[in-house]
Amino acid sequence: GAQPEQWSTQTTGQIFSPQRMFESGVNLSGKKDLSRPWDVHAERLVACVDCHYSINNPVYYQESATTRPAHLKFDSRRMAIKEYLYRPSHQFAKGETVQETGSAGMRRCESCHNSSATHDWLPYKERHLDAISCESCHIPKLFAPAGRAYDWTVLTSSGKPRIEYRGIDGQPGSVNTLITGYEPVLLPRRDVDDNLRLSPHNLITFWYWVQGDPERPVRLDDLKTAFFSGDKYHPEILSALDENRDGNLGEAELVLNTPQKIAAIQNRLTAAGVENPRIRGDVEPFGIHHNVANFEWVTRECTACHSSESRLYQPMLLSAHSPDGVTPQFVNATNLAIGGKILNDTNGQLIYRPQPRNGGLFVLGHDVVSWSNYAGMIAFMLVLLGIAVHGGSRVIAAKRHPNHVAATKKVYIYHAYERFWHWLQAIAIIVLILTGLVIHSPDTYHLFDFALVVQVHNIVGFILLANAFLAAFYHIAGGEIRQYLPEPRGFFSQAIAQTYYYMYGIFKNAPHPFEKTERNKLNPLQRITYLIILNILLPLQIVSGILIWGAQRWPEISASLGGLGFLVPLHSFAA
Repeated sequence: GAQPEQWSTQTTGQIFSPQRMFESGVNLSGKKDLSRPWDVHAERLVACVDCHYSINNPVYYQESATTRPAHLKFDSRRMAIKEYLYRPSHQFAKGETVQETGSAGMRRCESCHNSSATHDWLPYKERHLDAISCESCHIPKLFAPAGRAYDWTVLTSSGKPRIEYRGIDGQPGSVNTLITGYEPVLLPRRDVDDNLRLSPHNLITFWYWVQGDPERPVRLDDLKTAFFSGDKYHPEILSALDENRDGNLGEAELVLNTPQKIAAIQNRLTAAGVENPRIRGDVEPFGIHHNVANFEWVTRECTACHSSESRLYQPMLLSAHSPDGVTPQFVNATNLAIGGKILNDTNGQLIYRPQPRNGGLFVLGHDVVSWSNYAGMIAFMLVLLGIAVHGGSRVIAAKRHPNHVAATKKVYIYHAYERFWHWLQAIAIIVLILTGLVIHSPDTYHLFDFALVVQVHNIVGFILLANAFLAAFYHIAGGEIRQYLPEPRGFFSQAIAQTYYYMYGIFKNAPHPFEKTERNKLNPLQRITYLIILNILLPLQIVSGILIWGAQRWPEISASLGGLGFLVPLHSFAA
């Protein structure tokens, strides 16, 4: 498990084994239900060297792009098998390396797997595969303890740092300790194709003393000199840190949580010859690529990411405390786009809170623009208020002024296609509003399947688009478009007359200022309203909706217009 000689497990919690978890000797939480292997590749007999091959193996060898002639895509000249077996290189292809000789790279998921052929069930497949790595869904959880924080500001009685672990409940090393596992944090990593994709990582915080200018870490020998007198803690250290006065320092006491403790160690370090000792902190991300799961063990639920409790935004605990209030900085993260924040929670613990949106990733169902929501809600409430006030006033007025029977005649004003277009448009808009609400806030409407709602929204959106084009052709070809165009001459006086009727005359049973006929179906206010809807709001909805739908097909166009972070709020506001 989490031992220094098992570096990968110590830093990430990865265990590369074909064994089924419930058959292991590990004290796992919920063990009886964990019928999956530790790693599906190990179960399928994929060995370490199948991916981490010797870089001069003639089967896998690829010349570095820096030395390969530009006109060659592949060079068949390579070392003979006999020569390789006689002198194999002990430099292996690695995923995270600074060695130039390792530039050919190891095998990645996409080297063997065709994700496009197996993810047809996934809505917006290309968009997802461009934004998240395979590991993000196929390694949803680690089932072994991993390092969380290494505190070199203090030393245990054995001269080691105080270590915090994640994924365990109890004391490390005890047979009774329950292994609970942990969910890795997802960070944007720049892949070999230069795309940023969210990938699982463990974050380990390192606290340590530095000295001088420029800063350099305090040597371990100097730290031991400050902490120990022989094989015992120095009396000054005991006096400052031994809270229960039992002559020993337990793990809970090896925490620099008071200025007095920090000052005592600084004095001891100064006495040991350390210049201006002070505390610094680093956070180092460790990528996770093993413990791969399949089938029901992977993340498949849309709401795992597309909800207010989105996994993409889940914070990760960095350290149970922050010595001297120091905020650590990320290190060794050159291929990562760190956009989150390091914060103290209400318990004084240090956490990292991811912010994918800062990296240009807009997550439907989680990310919202408050002003758009408030503006839409206020507009909706004002409309309801206007309907209630106006309708209520008409009811009261009807009781005061008895109705008079007017002479009428039956006129066929709206033709069959106009009725069909109108009702299809109305039904489509209602369905789009309802499905849009589910997409916007899936937590509130959790009874609906998110993926299905997205598909329905897209299909109905295209029905609305086709209906709008056919209606436009019908009205232009048949001349009915005149009904929706206000006539400039006398428009303002007519609009004022119509407004006066709605605000006063309608409550007095006054005659309508404009008689409705087959050639004059709309009054001036209705015409200007339709003009705004058909020429501004509807095109805005259609264009923004197509760009959102087409973000995976034409990502450059959507990105040039502000991306989903701009288009989605605009689409919602126009709705």
